[in-house]
Amino acid sequence: MKHLIPLLLALLAPMLPVGAQRMVWTSPLQGDIPCIEGRAWNIETGKNFQRLPARFETTLPANVWELSKQGAGLSVSFVTTARNISVRYGLSLHSDGYRNMAPLNHSGLDLYGKTADGKCHWIGNHMRWSWRPDTVCMEWHNLTPPEAGADGTEYILYLPGYNALKFLEIGVDEGAAFRFKAPSEEPPVVVYGSSIIQGASPSRPGLMITNIVARELQCPVVNLGFSGSALMEPAVFDMLAEIEARAFVIDPIPNSYSLDEEEIVKRATEGIRRLRSRSEAPILMVECHPMSDSIFQANLTARYARSNAAFRRAFEQLRAEGVKHLHYLPNTDIHFSEEDMIEGTHPNDLGCRAYAEAYKRSIRRIASLP
Repeated sequence: MKHLIPLLLALLAPMLPVGAQRMVWTSPLQGDIPCIEGRAWNIETGKNFQRLPARFETTLPANVWELSKQGAGLSVSFVTTARNISVRYGLSLHSDGYRNMAPLNHSGLDLYGKTADGKCHWIGNHMRWSWRPDTVCMEWHNLTPPEAGADGTEYILYLPGYNALKFLEIGVDEGAAFRFKAPSEEPPVVVYGSSIIQGASPSRPGLMITNIVARELQCPVVNLGFSGSALMEPAVFDMLAEIEARAFVIDPIPNSYSLDEEEIVKRATEGIRRLRSRSEAPILMVECHPMSDSIFQANLTARYARSNAAFRRAFEQLRAEGVKHLHYLPNTDIHFSEEDMIEGTHPNDLGCRAYAEAYKRSIRRIASLP
């Protein structure tokens, strides 16, 4: 009988909860190069979970700098043979988030796994988590990856879009193979925009617009969305111009509509001239999304329409000046319905999908992606 006990334990091990098994914990920051995807200055930014290097604190608007500490568009990729995965991490901001944003999107994580055909598949957490105001642990149990490679299955872990991380560690079954994937060295698509781009307000991080685009176009994307702060300041365009990008997406009107029309034209033309003087990458200018509640909010629709018209005027002026590789995405190409917003200002899951499809169509065309 005593010889059967080890055999029974071995057979039952995959069925045991994570807490009953020994886990080995590893940080994506522990190697020479931080294994953080979605950063344009990964090595310079250093061993943290911020989006920008410290030197930008003195040049960027204060709001933009503070928001750059939040993990919008960042992810960690790893390969493992483990059947159980846990992640524990510390938060700089309270985990509850905002009234128009699910805590899971504000402060949670999202896990996807890749199959042999290269497709990514979402993996539900099934509420296996421990939430505290400043620390969270999330677990994925008894995974059954199909057609795993010799060294395991590749996973993508999306970080919170609206919180700043103090630390993050990934735990896997003791004895399982595990390695982080180095960040891509391909030139990224760089997206500058508002809270909508930063990640408001799908239900979870994997459904943020830029994360959908990166996953489905299979190319790196840098999220430079700054909630309430996409005002096209010169310092922002100088920052963008440092990046060796595959393409730039400029999507500020959901915030810049607060400027008068002449100021929109001025900031857009001057900013894109600054960007073009240092980069030949394609530039896509994006109008503000359609107002999905326009039947009963006609005044708001007119206000955004005036701002979109000013943005288009800037585009036409730049084209007339001979600015090359400049493209435009009108809001009629963002196919919204009345069900696509969470409160009339930010897209929900359906709206983020509509946005992402419009982005994908344009980016494929201007950046020669399959």
